[in-house]
Amino acid sequence: MTERLPLPPEWGMLYALPMPDVPKKEHHAIAHGLLQEKLPEYAAACDIAVGSTSLRFGKNGKPSFAEHPEIQFNLSHCEGLAVCLFSPHECGADCESIRKYKRRTAERVCSAQELEALEHADDPDFLFTRLWTLKEAYVKAIGIGISFPMREASFAFDGDGILSSREDASFSQFLYREHIVSVCVLGKMPEQRVITII
Repeated sequence: MTERLPLPPEWGMLYALPMPDVPKKEHHAIAHGLLQEKLPEYAAACDIAVGSTSLRFGKNGKPSFAEHPEIQFNLSHCEGLAVCLFSPHECGADCESIRKYKRRTAERVCSAQELEALEHADDPDFLFTRLWTLKEAYVKAIGIGISFPMREASFAFDGDGILSSREDASFSQFLYREHIVSVCVLGKMPEQRVITII
């Protein structure tokens, strides 16, 4: 059963579809099915008449609707979950189940401050997954992908806020069942969110 997660309205709409026991080879198709299923709902909310749609891809593979450049979207899927984000802004989403913190991996993608936080974290696996998904959401929003030097997108958490080195973007994050879902929209939004438990 698809759920709409509580993203601030000006950010867009975020949908989550649990996929328990679904083989990995089917994840991509299910995520694209979610995109097609929820597009009419988002378009209606924005008073956009949507007919046929076809995808086009940027030079780094970021998809968009050829007929509706005013509708931005992003998909993510992992073991057990697919998410679909619609927005009037360039955007990115990433979902992951809690992944094992490995120092060697962290050194490739984390800033010095993030590495320090990981070394002193009560639950470094949880913190690393939070950081990883925020970085992934950002590079997907800017359309560059993992060629972007991820250490340059640095994050920290301060009570009810996500602190970021990237002044060109806003971030929101959810703990959805056993997954972390992170969202990035380019531009400064009036509301920043820290992790919301669903």
